[in-house]
Amino acid sequence: MIQTAIFIFILVKGGLHNLAGAIQTLAHEIGVEIITGSEVKTAITDEGTIEHLILDDGSKIEADLYVSNMEVIPFYTKVLDTLPKNISKMKKKFPPESSGLVIHLGVNKTYPELRHHNFFFSEDSDKNYETVFDKKELPKDPTIYLVNANKTDPSQAPKGHENLKILPHIPPLNYIDYTKEDYMNFRELVLKKLENMGLTDLRKHIVTEYMLTPHDIESMYLSDGGSIYGTLSDKKLNQGFKHPKESAFINNLYFVGGTVNPGGGMPMVTLSGQNAAKYIAEKDSKI
Repeated sequence: MIQTAIFIFILVKGGLHNLAGAIQTLAHEIGVEIITGSEVKTAITDEGTIEHLILDDGSKIEADLYVSNMEVIPFYTKVLDTLPKNISKMKKKFPPESSGLVIHLGVNKTYPELRHHNFFFSEDSDKNYETVFDKKELPKDPTIYLVNANKTDPSQAPKGHENLKILPHIPPLNYIDYTKEDYMNFRELVLKKLENMGLTDLRKHIVTEYMLTPHDIESMYLSDGGSIYGTLSDKKLNQGFKHPKESAFINNLYFVGGTVNPGGGMPMVTLSGQNAAKYIAEKDSKI
């Protein structure tokens, strides 16, 4: 019997940041005020309810309900003024997913053999997974995901150039604290592997580069250990489920993002926001 699988990839023209821009435009159209450049430092609670938020400039924000797109455990440990009593148990039940070494390259060469989505597999996938997910070490032969957006959107780079995003998965920070030198050595290993697998003279054609380590990811996004997919889905620890969208500790707090269902990745994260909004609206209509 022949089975056919159909995969549909939806590309946001101009890059995924345009998705955020479209959401912002829609929000403005319905009267939403968006404040940028302000970090929430503390959520002040009283008897299990958030009374107000304190921003980094000392100002206060009051609301009836609060929705956080910060990961669940980092929100409880870094923002909430009182830790939940079972935070240690929660950390064991919901450890962070893998991180990655995110390498953005602008190269003055085109690679016709590449497609939009590309995988360069480890010779021994089981060993690679064991190294990253069990031993929590940097792999010597990583599986590499490479995105070449120029293949579907030529505006992503000047003519004769390409914009490459390279992502090997690596452990989050919570286990072994690798140094900047360790990550730079791993970068070199990754680029050499890509050259050996057909991307001839890749390093010689780099004209611009931007790299994110797990330290950078944790700092920018306040994720748990620099995780890029939220919490680990594990049959033994949490039956494969993420955190619930409604806080079990704070009456007027909800979560969206990679640490709640349906999970990590841009489509699922966007869907989690829609699900939370729908849930809140339905709950409010019953009051």
